[in-house]
Amino acid sequence: MTIKKNKLAVSILGILLGGMILGSAYAQESEKENLEDYTLEGITIEASMQKALNDRYIRTGGDVEVITAADIKEHHYASVADALKRIPGVEIQSVGYKSMEYGYSSYQDTMTINGDSRVLLLVDGKRISNEANASAAGEHSKAQLFAMIPPQNIELIEVVKGAAAMAYGSDATGGVINIITKKGEYASTTLDAAYGSWGKQNYTVSNSGKKDKFGWIVSYNKDKRDDMKYVDREYKKTRTYSSSGYDEDNTFVKLDYNFDENQSIGFMHTYKNTFAEYPIMAPDYSSKDALDEALQNNSLNPNNNGYDKLPKDDPAWNRYHRWWYVYNDGSFTKNRTSNYDLKYTFKDEDGLNNYVRFFNNENRYYMDRNRPYFDDYRKLDRKQYSWAKEQAKGVDVRWGKKINKNNYLYTGIDYTKSSFGQEAYRELKIATGVTKHGKISSIKRDTLDMFVQDKMKFDKLTVTPGIRYNHYGKNEGWELSNKEKLTSYDTDSYSKLTMGLFTNYDIDENSSLYASWSQVYNAPYAIDIVKAANKLEAEEGDAYTIGYIAKLNKSSFGVNYTLTKMDNTFGKFRVPKEGDPEEFESKTTNIASDIYSLGMNYGYKFDDNWKMQLGYSHASTDVDTKANTSSGATYEELRNNLHYNNRYTTSLDYTKDQFSAGLDATLYAGMDTKYFSDNQFLVLDFHANYKVDKNMTAYFVVNNITNEAYETKAVAVEGIGALPMEGRNFLVGVNYSF
Repeated sequence: MTIKKNKLAVSILGILLGGMILGSAYAQESEKENLEDYTLEGITIEASMQKALNDRYIRTGGDVEVITAADIKEHHYASVADALKRIPGVEIQSVGYKSMEYGYSSYQDTMTINGDSRVLLLVDGKRISNEANASAAGEHSKAQLFAMIPPQNIELIEVVKGAAAMAYGSDATGGVINIITKKGEYASTTLDAAYGSWGKQNYTVSNSGKKDKFGWIVSYNKDKRDDMKYVDREYKKTRTYSSSGYDEDNTFVKLDYNFDENQSIGFMHTYKNTFAEYPIMAPDYSSKDALDEALQNNSLNPNNNGYDKLPKDDPAWNRYHRWWYVYNDGSFTKNRTSNYDLKYTFKDEDGLNNYVRFFNNENRYYMDRNRPYFDDYRKLDRKQYSWAKEQAKGVDVRWGKKINKNNYLYTGIDYTKSSFGQEAYRELKIATGVTKHGKISSIKRDTLDMFVQDKMKFDKLTVTPGIRYNHYGKNEGWELSNKEKLTSYDTDSYSKLTMGLFTNYDIDENSSLYASWSQVYNAPYAIDIVKAANKLEAEEGDAYTIGYIAKLNKSSFGVNYTLTKMDNTFGKFRVPKEGDPEEFESKTTNIASDIYSLGMNYGYKFDDNWKMQLGYSHASTDVDTKANTSSGATYEELRNNLHYNNRYTTSLDYTKDQFSAGLDATLYAGMDTKYFSDNQFLVLDFHANYKVDKNMTAYFVVNNITNEAYETKAVAVEGIGALPMEGRNFLVGVNYSF
């Protein structure tokens, strides 16, 4: 970072923070626990939304934030991940490009809430997960950010940080993201077209309507881009991130039929088809000339990857594997997501939604990658192919009953059949044309969950005790290695009854305290069990949350603290291979860990035109098991230091008549310079909208205004700055509705 850029960034952040302190803040509404009201974070939901969500009857207290369709339209978020990263406590670690290599969390965008990667994604209350395997297995995360529907089809994103209900499950230790999709309420057709940096094109067309008892919404979205650019921090130059373009198509169909005011049936289908070039990591331009010369002269040294011509004090000397750019041209990944569900809803006499839903979620992945053998770096002599399919189908049942105005009983059953099949790294030898099969796997597992909770209000105190039965059936499956070794994936089943208690106390009409405790339980995947360093037990522990929210006149404040004490969680790490310390292998074991997190938000609404928000989040993990990795770091260090540990967010928004605009500042801090190119990064984004008339709105978005060189994720073995984020980029577009 140049001195001038640093001063500019700090000055802008200082202006925003100074204005914040002068004002106070506009943030969350105090969450009222009158069971017949429904208010979320300063947003009063219409009665129809209340009946659709039911969350007032499900959740008690907790740290909850909401992203509305209006927020999405105002900011023009490019993805669900782009929207979520604005929320304190929700951390998105991105590789900087669209990556979908199955099973490799290091080369996927991943998410944590309150420092915990075990986050559950829901769409209209339906789990989007697969219990046979995980696409980001290294993080043990059930969240697939790249498979989410585009933001244009979302009515509401509710973010529950930490535990707030037994209905959400005993395996979501970090929290829950519940995406509520739009539905046909009135006749409307929308066209949206945008163009931006690096050949970025985004087009959306949608139509919705309602006739008598039938409602519908249908939409199509095209999103594509060429290679992006980024800033090389050491050499202060803008570089091209070769092989980082993508092309994506999305369709969304939702149909509803209301038999009467108490019964309805709905069908939804979401489809996403993504083709993305696969760079693995950014090329090392600083030593490109030396590498090219070494390759041309057949003198590339496999022991130091071509860096023998760079002095050790060169800032790029420690970049490992960065010569792969020579071979990555033409490599790509593909993902196809196709999800269906059919839902029958029936309401009790008090309007509480009960339903039965049948669903089928399917994801397919494909990777085509060029790769040299490690014993001869001078030429490309093999291509690798991988494909995988995961499917989850089942049924959800929900039933609730209003006992009286201060007592609601809510229960549910979920049954899912999950399956996973893969052939990983099928190999074509260039010289001979011979193809050899890769690792072939097939796994199946059934799961059954049942819960019941009773929400009771006593004057200012609301208490919701609950119990949940978690059953992970036996894994059934096998693996055939590329060396013809057959391994059984058959394992025992895992079951446990867990409990939780969730409370909220209204101090007065403008402030409240909340606290919760819940037991954590999560079974390991079959692949982890088979490849564990020792016998792998299910994850068990306790999650605690305490918080306070308040509103006074135009200002509001919220603070929360969470502690997740895991007696038995999973740790995956790379260790020297027995008998060959030069080689490394991944092993999984049970470890004890404590995850601590702190979140705060504070804001002020100056008047009808101006408002500000400020947020802070911190998380850290302590573990009791240490294992040496290829870089000599302990596992504990990697848990905390391969991502940022502190994040500060500030936003200033202005609205007047037909014009609206906002400036967002994010300060990432607490990075370890053994893995990141700096210990902190400041990123500024801007958006503006102008309503031309009642039907048309023009908009303009600029991300990374100061062209900051930054990363949000690191991979220990790849060296510093291997996964840079996008440089300065813009998007200009028009939205037309009629």
